[in-house]
Amino acid sequence: MKAFVAALLVLVAACGEGRAIFNVDVLSFLSPSDSLKRFSVPGGIPQADSSAARRFFLPPGFGKSTADSVTASASASVIDTSGSGSVRFDVFFAKTQAALFLGTPYLTANSGALVPGDSVALLPPSSVSLADSVFQSDTVWVGIRARITTNIGPNMAGRIRITSLNLRIVLQDKIL
Repeated sequence: MKAFVAALLVLVAACGEGRAIFNVDVLSFLSPSDSLKRFSVPGGIPQADSSAARRFFLPPGFGKSTADSVTASASASVIDTSGSGSVRFDVFFAKTQAALFLGTPYLTANSGALVPGDSVALLPPSSVSLADSVFQSDTVWVGIRARITTNIGPNMAGRIRITSLNLRIVLQDKIL
C-alpha cells in the first residue's frame, strides 16, 4: 500500500501544472439491469420515463479540488419491437439524489420516429463543462433516463441498451 501511495504521489507531482486527470468508465459501475432496459408503453401515452440512478464515491480529496473541466460522452441503442413512437436518452449528474433529474441533462440524444423493427444508435454529442461544481465533491449522483413517447395504436415495446458512458475530469490538484 505504501508503494502505491508513493507511486501516486510521484504521478501527481509529475502532472506539470498541478492538474490531475481522471478518465472514468461510468458504465462499468452500473449493474446490468441499469444498462439494459426493456419497455412496454401503451399507445398514445405522451411520455413515460424509465430511469436509473446511482451514487458514486469519488477518490478522497475531490471535494477540496477545483474541476477545470469535465467531458462526458455516451452512446446507447434502442430497438423497437412493436408499436411506434420515439425515445430520448438523457444523462444527468448532480450532488444530491433529489436534484438529479432536475434541470438540463449533460447529454441527450433523440431516436427520431421509430416503427417496429427499427434499431437506432443514440449518439449524443460530447459535453464539456467548465468549472462545474457538481464534481467538486466526494460523491456524485449519475442519472440515466429513457423518455418514451408513443403514437396512438398498439403498445410500443422494445429495449434500450447503454453501450458507453465515460467521464474525463480535469482537476486543479488539491487532492493530497
